[in-house]
Amino acid sequence: MAIRKRKIQANYLQIAKESFELLGTGFTELNESPSAQTTSKRYINQSSASQSITGYEWSTSFSADQIVSEKVIEYIRNIGEMQITGAETEKEYVIVDLDKPATTSGFRARQFKVAISVDSFEDNDGDLGISGSFLGISDPIEGTFDTTTKAFTKGFEPKVVI
Repeated sequence: MAIRKRKIQANYLQIAKESFELLGTGFTELNESPSAQTTSKRYINQSSASQSITGYEWSTSFSADQIVSEKVIEYIRNIGEMQITGAETEKEYVIVDLDKPATTSGFRARQFKVAISVDSFEDNDGDLGISGSFLGISDPIEGTFDTTTKAFTKGFEPKVVI
């Protein structure tokens, strides 16, 4: 039984028009939380409730070291330092499964529109850190992400390995 390792997923954030940057060096945590939203109803002829999933309140929490040379960390840091709000905090975020190649170039990916929420700037024994969340806006889009060109395309067809 093989358990997937964290490094098999690559995460990218669009910090400028048509420019995705890898969330790699500097990031110490990226934790995806689908957070299913549920409803529950118990009928008169049942002892137990009937439950169903009605939606999701998706987010990804992050923690990173403030490495100045990392463009994506600097971009996120600026949002928190300048207390930017609204549409200016909204970007495209892509999670790429490097173990799922597509028939074309690239790999299976999920694209999310997110609002970048900066929660704190930590002092980690003298090193400055940053933490917060990417808050999901609407539904994810499945597609293909080319890690060379850093381009997302809607739709995914898995590469058949024989």
